Amino acid sequence: MEDRGLKVSQHPIIPEALGIRVDGPFEIPLANQRITVDKQTAESVLQGAYAYAPGILECGPLRVGDEVTIVSEIGEPVASGMAVMSANDILTFRKGLAVRVDHRRYIGPKIRELPEFSQGLLYPQSLAAMATVRVLDPQGSDIIVDMNCAPGGKLSHISQLMRNSGRIYGFDRNSEKIKTTRENTAKLGCTNVVLSIHDSRYLHQDMPNLTADRVLIDPPCSALGLRPKVYDFKTRRRVEDLANYQKQFIKAASKIVKPGGVIVYSVCTFTTEECEKVVDFAERECELTVVEQKPFIGSQGIPTIGESAKLCQRFHPHTHEIGYFIAKFER
Repeated sequence: MEDRGLKVSQHPIIPEALGIRVDGPFEIPLANQRITVDKQTAESVLQGAYAYAPGILECGPLRVGDEVTIVSEIGEPVASGMAVMSANDILTFRKGLAVRVDHRRYIGPKIRELPEFSQGLLYPQSLAAMATVRVLDPQGSDIIVDMNCAPGGKLSHISQLMRNSGRIYGFDRNSEKIKTTRENTAKLGCTNVVLSIHDSRYLHQDMPNLTADRVLIDPPCSALGLRPKVYDFKTRRRVEDLANYQKQFIKAASKIVKPGGVIVYSVCTFTTEECEKVVDFAERECELTVVEQKPFIGSQGIPTIGESAKLCQRFHPHTHEIGYFIAKFER
């Protein structure tokens, strides 16, 4: 990768983690024409994508060849480039490449277009996500349950650390997500994985004979910590509902893990409702004990309720480039 001009560094604590440099931020030249794109498109453009017609919300009298500025719904410029479709075609057909991006705030390699990605030699993840698997500390003979396995990033990392020994059971209730996970794990050479379409909140009821040495919980969350992020709108009620949802996975995990077994809980957010307060629930209601975790490359949890939160690991967007939380329990 370095021979092709990419700026790559190996993490000193997690050796399988390679950091690929992203340059920026850069100033974006503003054009007379502008298009407004939805949140997903704006964030995709920040990661190196072009702007496609389905993600365009508004555009003026655009013609092919016009210089155009791409802005988010809140009016923030994210890139500029040249229109390859007219406004009429964009709004009529709603498909195809609309704007070829020539200038963007950040410049980095398109990882999914690298030959190493298609060959199954790498998989893009955040450093915090990779730390989560290291905290789980999978061993070769383990039975491991990944309760929220799609799209397979952490699952494949676990498999590789186990060198395809032991057994990993991955669950997701969405059949399309399981299909994607199956494709990813196959490409990455993971042969010790069993995938199932199932709502893992009910594993202890539906699969009473399933017992695990280690359980990974990475449930749906408010995702406020993900980067890049142009903006986000989440209500307090939504965050509280998600926290209650996450607690259901904790409860199920506590029923299927062996005595002395390990549960690791992670979310890509930073609200105390989804982080420390879920930890408090696990200790009070599920008879789990928070334990020290390694590696510890983030910051301590916030002891809003109990001192055990200090054993948890937080990543803050302003210091760690992502918002993330990891807790480790023993039963």
